[in-house]
Amino acid sequence: MKYAILSADELFISLAELKALLKRPFSYVTGIAIFDGEAKNIARRSSTIKAIGEILAISDNPKEINDALKGKCFSIKPNVIMNSDKDLFPVLYKEIVDGVKFSKKCDKLDLIFTDGVILAGIRQEERDSKSLQAHAKKPYSQSGTMDAYTSRLLVNLANPEKTILDPFAGVGSILIEASWLGYNCIGGDIDSKMIEKTKYNLKHFNYECQIIQEDISNLPIKENSVDAIVTDPPYGRSVNARDVKFDELYESLFFNSAEVLKKGGKLVFATDSKFDWRDKIKSSGLKIDSIHFIYLHKSLSREIYVVEKT
Repeated sequence: MKYAILSADELFISLAELKALLKRPFSYVTGIAIFDGEAKNIARRSSTIKAIGEILAISDNPKEINDALKGKCFSIKPNVIMNSDKDLFPVLYKEIVDGVKFSKKCDKLDLIFTDGVILAGIRQEERDSKSLQAHAKKPYSQSGTMDAYTSRLLVNLANPEKTILDPFAGVGSILIEASWLGYNCIGGDIDSKMIEKTKYNLKHFNYECQIIQEDISNLPIKENSVDAIVTDPPYGRSVNARDVKFDELYESLFFNSAEVLKKGGKLVFATDSKFDWRDKIKSSGLKIDSIHFIYLHKSLSREIYVVEKT
């Protein structure tokens, strides 16, 4: 049995990412998901899943945890999920590790206390934070550019077979993550300057995507040819977006997505939470799977829509 340590900052969106990547049921206690079967590369490729490992023991009785660990050697990483439990855990910890050997050379053991339950497990895989940090330092960026963590999250929520299209590529944040994850990627933008910045950023990391100059109202993409559309359309964050007719722009996005997506393909996009696109999405023939809320700062909260072509 496996466990996944989820992001404490965005628990619900972290659960959504795990669901998209795992594609099978799991149970949940605060901050931790528990499931059966293999999970290779899920933590590594994720944005919000910190680590995945194999459960050795799970119980509300510290003696039962100690029975599973006693006499063995571990590099122990304690993790108290709930702040209200921090005063209680030291007493439990002393009983749990009685007779346990400690060494950094031994297997890394997650010792997690949450919802009155203690979980002990061998960590097997971690999120690749180094790649995310590297992508955050791309040569070209600008105000309102989507960060690497959110860009990777959007790609993973789509989790397509092969091909991703971003018709509002900007400086290429989503394309960078799509390429790193191994997808065939197509990026477009109406602004030729953005096209050049996207190409430069991709080249900086030795990534490759097909880049085209296009208008969302007339996408030069074949019908039923794209597995997923993942994008961050303008929504008033930048000077360039001030004159945008948002209703027309998003309507074009939805109706063109309905044409170019394959059956079962996903459209995943971010928008300002002040907008409500549910009616326009339904009128385009697409189906809303889920909507997720992310607070950024007092002047902007994002909503992430996950939409499917049925």
